Amino acid sequence: MAVVSPDARLGVGVTIGAFATVEDDVELGDFCTVASGAVIKSGVSAGCHNEFGEHSVVGGAPQHVARPKQTGRIRIGDHNVFREHVTIHKALKADAVTTVGSHNYVMAGAHFGHDAFVGNNCILANAALLGGHVVVEDRAFVSGAVAVHQFCRVGKLAMVGGHARIVQDVPPYMLIDGQTGCVVGLNIVGLRRSGHSAEDISDLKSAYRIVYRRGLPWKDVLDALQSEFGAGPVGHLHSFLASGSRGFTQERRAPPATTLRLRVPEEDTTIVRARAG
Repeated sequence: MAVVSPDARLGVGVTIGAFATVEDDVELGDFCTVASGAVIKSGVSAGCHNEFGEHSVVGGAPQHVARPKQTGRIRIGDHNVFREHVTIHKALKADAVTTVGSHNYVMAGAHFGHDAFVGNNCILANAALLGGHVVVEDRAFVSGAVAVHQFCRVGKLAMVGGHARIVQDVPPYMLIDGQTGCVVGLNIVGLRRSGHSAEDISDLKSAYRIVYRRGLPWKDVLDALQSEFGAGPVGHLHSFLASGSRGFTQERRAPPATTLRLRVPEEDTTIVRARAG
């Protein structure tokens, strides 16, 4: 038996599973599905065709030691899937909103902290964790067991590898290695699948070299991106970099002069050195 508040506003064709709970001051658009054991708490507004999986909890109070009595809300778009045990917390302040866009797929055990902003067409794999105030732009892919520190941003069409620890902003279109949490190139596959042209990708490759390979002072990096490219994807990259405050994820690339000391048999006293790369 489900528990649904008479003050909840439900659209046409909404399905509520056994043992689910829908509190007052909840709005669910047409054809939403709330699976068995899921909890939709007060202060949640969701659009149409959203799926809330088994034992997901949407609208929980912010996890903050200084949480005020009156907290914010959650606003969710259309056609999202939130799988089993997903948790999404309300914004910390009464006039603020935790926001999730449309057409996102959020796998089991993922967590969105208070005041998070997730755009459209994003994928977050199992146990992906977003701290408070995290921003995930459109079409980003956050792999399993990734932890994103509070106030960090994950740029458009970035792909973050599994188990990565993100403590600085991830620029748009970048590919992040899960083991090191560093940039290892552009998300070429994602760019092609999203319809970006060969010219767009070529421009982004040139911009990548400016950001990570030229060794320019930061102001010169921004000036070069602005002066050498138009308003395409590099324009968005420039805007993202120009608005950062936490620093940016660095490239996983050994300095050119790095050497490796090789272990040799004890009877051989010669020190062997080999150049890395």
